[in-house]
Amino acid sequence: MRIKSAISIISLVLLSLAGILQSEAQETKRLGLNTTLRNFGEELKDVQQLGVGAIRVPLPWQLVKIRPGEYDWSTIDRLLKSAQTKRIEILFTIRTTFWEEDKKHNRQRGATQIKSSPVALKEWIHFVEALANRYRGQGVNYEIENEVNGEAFWKGTLEHYLELLKAGYDVIKRVDPKAKVLPSAMGCGIVRNVQLGGARSEAWKWHDNWLQPILSTKKYDVVNVHNYYFPSDIEANGLTFRSYLEHIHNLMKKSGLGERPIWVTETGYISVPADAKGRMDNGSPEKQAKWLTEAYQQAFDLGVERIYWLLLHDRKEPYFGSMGLADAKGNPRPAWDALKQFR
Repeated sequence: MRIKSAISIISLVLLSLAGILQSEAQETKRLGLNTTLRNFGEELKDVQQLGVGAIRVPLPWQLVKIRPGEYDWSTIDRLLKSAQTKRIEILFTIRTTFWEEDKKHNRQRGATQIKSSPVALKEWIHFVEALANRYRGQGVNYEIENEVNGEAFWKGTLEHYLELLKAGYDVIKRVDPKAKVLPSAMGCGIVRNVQLGGARSEAWKWHDNWLQPILSTKKYDVVNVHNYYFPSDIEANGLTFRSYLEHIHNLMKKSGLGERPIWVTETGYISVPADAKGRMDNGSPEKQAKWLTEAYQQAFDLGVERIYWLLLHDRKEPYFGSMGLADAKGNPRPAWDALKQFR
């Protein structure tokens, strides 16, 4: 009898520990960070120290494509192995990335140039199928393209993108049903400096005329959001972090999405004053930490499931370049510790 009681007690303790560990894992996975295939190895130690449980990595398929139907997976395999060893979940942003390599288009390098050829789409779908099949059951999630409502990343039409999203979603879910698929987030317009009034309604057309049809496809598992609006102090384009998220919620209701989860896969705040097409946003390291704390708390209060900060370290880039949790030399800012409090 005593043996049975002891076994029962041990079983209860083990179940309790399992529940605690699962809860802690979920807490760390609600914190994400953007990185790259090139930088992740160097940033892994810092990612662990921050308690981040998820990373978002852009994946241009030319990096693994040798020739049509033949791929070199070695770089992705190494990244995945390192991440899995540390129990870090990966979200790949699959880029179609038909780059125009000639010199006259250098200023557009990295932007997506969609070709109308059905062979191009067929080849891309073959790659997506091979990718999902290779990493099936390994907790890898997929995002199909990035900020398609802006020309910085996408040169195709809305119809091109909807075709891509539907085909990509169907093939991923067929191959790996447990993988989560995200549509492209919209560029939120933080650097557009839209004037209030009629111009603001035009800005929403630029945003909603893309997002509403995307949401209406229901070819995704998670609603994807990029939100750089400020939670306090600065009302840019008449919007705040909270009001932008509330607008997304309203669009979701119009599309009949119910309680579908939301991931904010890009957010961040400047640590120095930065110009947004004539609007000066007065950032500082102290304000950056305050904004991070307020935005994350607002997001979780509004039911956001996961948030990915844009930069671990500063980089050379207009407006967004000072959003690092640390400077370019790796010196942490107050925002570093502000993020850790959400673990």
